[in-house]
Amino acid sequence: MERVELNIPSNPIFERVVRASAAEVGNAIGFSEERVEDLKLAISEAVNNAIDHGNRREAGKLVAVVFEIDGEKLEIRISDQGDGLEQFDTSRRVVDEQSLESGYLRGFGMYLISELVDHLEVSTSHRGTVLTLRLYRRGEP
Repeated sequence: MERVELNIPSNPIFERVVRASAAEVGNAIGFSEERVEDLKLAISEAVNNAIDHGNRREAGKLVAVVFEIDGEKLEIRISDQGDGLEQFDTSRRVVDEQSLESGYLRGFGMYLISELVDHLEVSTSHRGTVLTLRLYRRGEP
């Protein structure tokens, strides 16, 4: 197993560092260009959620990102140091014109992430939230 770890401050400017790292890791393990773009978008959403909603942009709180390459899959864990979040079911999210026009669709970022990766897990507690994203080399879990 190969592992890459990043810790960034809760400042949106550093999301670019994680996105660039995701692109490099995706290319290194042979993902298609389209798959790398999906990975970058999913990572961007997850890291921005951790910064904005988890850590509430508190400079002293870090977002940890761990990439693990293990045989046929890439697993990414994004952790914040926030107070946790309410549980939700990404499969029940309804995205339609009305909800998009309302200007704020709670949980849309999570829905988007779940559509871009093969598997998404959310673990949350008063010590923070961890998103685990899995992408398989063949696109099949």
